Amino acid sequence: MDINTIIILGVAIAIILSSFVIGWLGMKKLKSNQDYFGATMQFGPFSTGMSVMAGTVSAFALVGVNGLVYANGTSMALWMLTSCAGAFAMLLLAKKVRGMAELGPVSSLGDLTDLRFANSRVIKGFMSFVLMLGCLAYLSSQITAGAAMLSHLMGWSQIVSGLVIFSVVALYMSFSGEIGGMLTQAYQGVVMCVAVVVLLIAVLVTTGGMGGVMEAVASAGTVTSTDGSITKTFSPDLLNAWGTSAKATCFAWIFIPIVGTIGQPQCISRMYALKDPKDVPKTAIINCLSHIIVAAGSVFIGYGVLYLVASGKIQPLAKADDAIFVFADYCGLGVQIAAYTAVLAASMSSASLYLSTSAICLSKDLPSALGVHFKPETQLKVSRITMLAMGFGAIFYSLYASESVAILGTFGWGTLMSATFPPFILGFLWKGISRRGVEAGLIVSAVLNVLSLSVIKWPGALPWYINVISLTLAATVIVSLLVPDRDKDSIRAKKIDAVINL
Repeated sequence: MDINTIIILGVAIAIILSSFVIGWLGMKKLKSNQDYFGATMQFGPFSTGMSVMAGTVSAFALVGVNGLVYANGTSMALWMLTSCAGAFAMLLLAKKVRGMAELGPVSSLGDLTDLRFANSRVIKGFMSFVLMLGCLAYLSSQITAGAAMLSHLMGWSQIVSGLVIFSVVALYMSFSGEIGGMLTQAYQGVVMCVAVVVLLIAVLVTTGGMGGVMEAVASAGTVTSTDGSITKTFSPDLLNAWGTSAKATCFAWIFIPIVGTIGQPQCISRMYALKDPKDVPKTAIINCLSHIIVAAGSVFIGYGVLYLVASGKIQPLAKADDAIFVFADYCGLGVQIAAYTAVLAASMSSASLYLSTSAICLSKDLPSALGVHFKPETQLKVSRITMLAMGFGAIFYSLYASESVAILGTFGWGTLMSATFPPFILGFLWKGISRRGVEAGLIVSAVLNVLSLSVIKWPGALPWYINVISLTLAATVIVSLLVPDRDKDSIRAKKIDAVINL
């Protein structure tokens, strides 16, 4: 092991241990089960905004995006526009979600549906089931990405790498719950921003700016590796307005993440964690600015690798997803440290969020929907054990069931959208939605998500989850119009209307 590897490993271990300490210290802020499950009304705009960013910007953003820029050029660069997604979600829903926390105790997404839809066990149960599926998919993908990174660096097996990183996440999340999750995600978000600024500077220094990138890419032609096994074809089309992808694909990279982020649990659950509803605009600004930094860094790393290959400074990439690591290795130790810590922080922050959400669904919301209620102290023990078991189970599952994880990796985003759009997006934006309509929509969502994973092959070029979401929303709207709520004049309904009007 050379000195550079030792230094990088030392920094990575420092990030892991400091995250553990912050998560452990979060236990001191725990005063109730509501703090553990929801961190409800506990945090200011900086921690909340950074937590949303860190939970949204997963390892896909820091590894997959620059790889896609290398593969398809400007096609994926338009994804940078999705930096507004978290802020858009905050401005659209945060006051309404935070207002619900004033009507009754809220510590989970299931509690929100109880308040909004008069304790419908069908809504709570099916939403929690589908949420758990989507969160486990993302949790598995984050563990796989983080473990692969450390394995690449150290030459360890993936199971050892996964245990080194994510057993720590499982431990501090089981002890401190969402309080620890919020604190560590905010910290990891700061780490990501600092590291990405270093990477951005490295891209500018290496390429001399976009002028150098455009000149090299436009004139390189075909570049082949020295052994003749890998070829990369360059042309000005890589840097035109749409890159080499279809325009519909480019538009999808903008539209789907912006709309989909509104329904992601890392956004909705952080809305009721905000201490003061008046801080929503500040939270949105902090989230948007931090997301812009990370998104720009990831995109420009892709341009940096295009420049290096086009100018003959490095060999064409065997795997596009290696882009960030290849660029860091070329630039030297400082940039390597930045790249590895950014990817590590992204993996840990997203993993902690999806671990807590899935564990809370399994240990709290689903039992409640089935009529099983624990005493507060028992509920806390059950949830801690569940979080530990799911954390370690996900580590082993994600690293040994690679084919299933590959399927689940495409399963998560659309699954979460289909679980949250009926109760939260329609539920907080449309007064005409009915309890029976949401029940019908979530039943359709659960059935179609499971069948899409195992049986159904959807026709056409659209991602399968667009079909599922469309049918879910159609069922919700149609049944809501046919079977409206009968308690529209009740005191409860008037309170809900007041919240929706915020």
